[in-house]
Amino acid sequence: MMQRRKVSFIRALALFALLLVFAAPLFARVGGGSSYSGGGSDSGGGGGGGGGEIAYLVIRLLFWLTIHHPVIGVPVDIVVIVIVIRWGKSKSGNPVLRVSTAAIPVASAPRSLDLVRRFDPNFSEITFRDFCYSLYGRAHVARGAGDLDRYAPYLSTAARQALRMRNPAGLQEVRGVIVGAMQIDSVTGGDTTSIVLAFESNYTEVAGGAESSWYVREEWTLQRLRNVVSPPPEQSKADHCPRCGAPLQTRTDGSCSYCGIKIESGAFQWYVQAIALRSPEARGPLLTSNVPERGTELPTIVQPRFSERQAAFVAQHPDFRWPEFEARVRDIATTLQDAWSARDWERVRPLETESLFQMHRYWIDAYRRQKLRNVVADFTITSVVPARIDSDAFYEAITVRLYAQGRDATFDESGRVVAGSATSTRTWSEYWTLIRTRAAGPGGTMTCPNCGAKVDVGATGICAYCGGKLSVGAFDWILSRIEQDEEYRG
Repeated sequence: MMQRRKVSFIRALALFALLLVFAAPLFARVGGGSSYSGGGSDSGGGGGGGGGEIAYLVIRLLFWLTIHHPVIGVPVDIVVIVIVIRWGKSKSGNPVLRVSTAAIPVASAPRSLDLVRRFDPNFSEITFRDFCYSLYGRAHVARGAGDLDRYAPYLSTAARQALRMRNPAGLQEVRGVIVGAMQIDSVTGGDTTSIVLAFESNYTEVAGGAESSWYVREEWTLQRLRNVVSPPPEQSKADHCPRCGAPLQTRTDGSCSYCGIKIESGAFQWYVQAIALRSPEARGPLLTSNVPERGTELPTIVQPRFSERQAAFVAQHPDFRWPEFEARVRDIATTLQDAWSARDWERVRPLETESLFQMHRYWIDAYRRQKLRNVVADFTITSVVPARIDSDAFYEAITVRLYAQGRDATFDESGRVVAGSATSTRTWSEYWTLIRTRAAGPGGTMTCPNCGAKVDVGATGICAYCGGKLSVGAFDWILSRIEQDEEYRG
């Protein structure tokens, strides 16, 4: 009986917390708010959710009750503490107090990918993430086209079969594949390195002439021999043979049409050993859901010994100026927000990596299809705080925490507000990571950094005047990732 009362009490708290969530206004700005999952503020590249989110909401509710209604809040606090202690005893025989470290303003170190960097001087997390995004999208499109075996050099037989088992009867096409979040769950070493990735994505299946949109969570396990050296970024797009570098064409037995080698392991490149579907939900992007802003009050998570990294970076780059870099961040943020409100995303192509650009364009198209427009009026950047500096064989990256405010609202065609608020000012913050190639020079202009002409790019991200590619950080800093406060761990 007591156990049933405990469960009922916890469920009641969780339900009350959820009611608070659904009563909160929606914020669907660039990088946050209207999530592809419909339940969080991580559409710009964050992740998470689940039990941890419920616990956060329950704790926040308890604080609110304690401060504003102590007659109710204090007794409830006592009951919850007793339940937690007794639960700890039942699990281990001794009471255990677990304290969240989410608010500790120091990044975790060393990062798990150091296991890869130790044996691979060419390893680039930026390149690796782009490779994973590319392979994920190509695999699902190939699933719809019945062409999965083409990717046998990257996908094991078991992985390909796991994808095929999802196919509905009469599947004709899989399109609109967008990875909204990819988290590195674990990295294990040895003679073979294994990385487990958690994907959250949207895609649309066409079967029998009918379309169905899906939000899914997947787990991919990638492996590679420890001593493999990563190829340069231009050869890391899953569109060539991992061994000989020729265009990806495979024979019926799975061997390369050029070198004749059948790849069945991570002897040359990352190889997907297993794919598990964790939670498929038949729904497209939810643009009028109500989700709260979370984490803005948390301290900034700063890289360990950041001041030393910052001083070393400045010493290595005598032409680098922090005020100019901050101006670049502000220019990019303002341009992105203006383009988002105008639903005109092509003009920001030179300011983002290709994977981030495609993800944001997906959301712009989703707003168009639902005849909605998200607008952040009076958008203002209040602060830009440096938090991390990284470099690898190919790229340099700087992460900042960007604080901003504005009146965030979503309108229908008639001009009616369907989500958010057109009158209330909202404050938020996010972690933005900007990258450039190691050979890039100083920038600070919104024109083409290569020839000085006004940026006018087409679908390939090429300057119409000089032919220079503008979307890979070759000339100036560009945006690579946007992560939400509650998900960023440094």
